[in-house]
Amino acid sequence: MGAAVDGRYRGRVRRIWIALAVLLLAGCSAAPPEVATSPLPPAPSPAQPGVCLDQLGFSHGPADRVCLPAGVRLADRYDADRTLIALGPAADGPDVLAYLQQTLPSLGWKVTGTGPAGLTFELGPWSGSFAVGDALWGLTVRAE
Repeated sequence: MGAAVDGRYRGRVRRIWIALAVLLLAGCSAAPPEVATSPLPPAPSPAQPGVCLDQLGFSHGPADRVCLPAGVRLADRYDADRTLIALGPAADGPDVLAYLQQTLPSLGWKVTGTGPAGLTFELGPWSGSFAVGDALWGLTVRAE
């Protein structure tokens, strides 16, 4: 039983490190400035069928303006006032990346950078990043 607990602990620690790396990609700082996170106007529907973070149980930030492909699998999540993080299996990463590239602009986001394994985007005081790693993909959306 000790080995199983140790394995789960190491898996959780690895997901936390990946989430932190995604946060760093988003340009987080040690002491974020105070900004008003006023509500955004209602989100339009994404161009393709999917599920938005609010439908996956996220309740903070622009959770209705970030959607993932239908049937997406989440390995872990973090939902706080100024930060949303979703993690999933790396095998799904390319599909999630392609979906985000196609739907973020239709939901009002400006894509600010793209690459073969990730992208960055922003909308008002919110910025986001997506990256695919060896074991997981990670999505972070946070207020600047």
